[in-house]
Amino acid sequence: MANENGLLPNWDVDTLIIGTFNPSNEWVANNPANYFYGRSRYFWKVLPRFACGDAINNNDVTNQLDFLQTNRIGLTDLLISINDANIDNVEHLNWVRTYLDNDLFNFEEFTWNTVNIIRFIQQKKVKAVYFTKMGNGAPFGSQMEIIEAFCNMHNIPILQNFRIHTPTGQGLGAGTPRVNRLTHRWFEQGGNQFPFLCPDFNINNPDFAWHI
Repeated sequence: MANENGLLPNWDVDTLIIGTFNPSNEWVANNPANYFYGRSRYFWKVLPRFACGDAINNNDVTNQLDFLQTNRIGLTDLLISINDANIDNVEHLNWVRTYLDNDLFNFEEFTWNTVNIIRFIQQKKVKAVYFTKMGNGAPFGSQMEIIEAFCNMHNIPILQNFRIHTPTGQGLGAGTPRVNRLTHRWFEQGGNQFPFLCPDFNINNPDFAWHI
């Protein structure tokens, strides 16, 4: 089972945002993810805020790509394929469809994007790397650590290594709209140093209010 969406951008990138995995459509009925983070309710609302842009519809891949290229942002995933996943196995289907890291760890044969990501960082002279995953849990944690160790070892100019809160908004609590909570959380976790950060961005903007 492979991710067929194209794992690395073909434009110049200053900021690389690395996710985990998006299963191909035959594994997930009515999969809404036409591009990266298509299932997230918040990613395409929050990210443009930092560039002083408007929210982008999850299904509007044309505007998503235009935004990314204009702001020299690249999106990719850590995992290319799960090689021992059998689409005729109901248990395998259930493990994939939960989108939970712990369930993916039931598989044993993975093809990682790690080497390609490191090569891309070198070739594109990426300035900042962000993972949309906080912890080091299997199976993704070890691959994240490899990329972070490479960046630190090679002292890539002005590279920042950050892990930002999942764009699902899970764990942000109730009350304040999650899109605002996520904006504040990303700002605290390194969004204040996004290379594409708009000079007019203000985390105290009333539209981003932490409390309602």
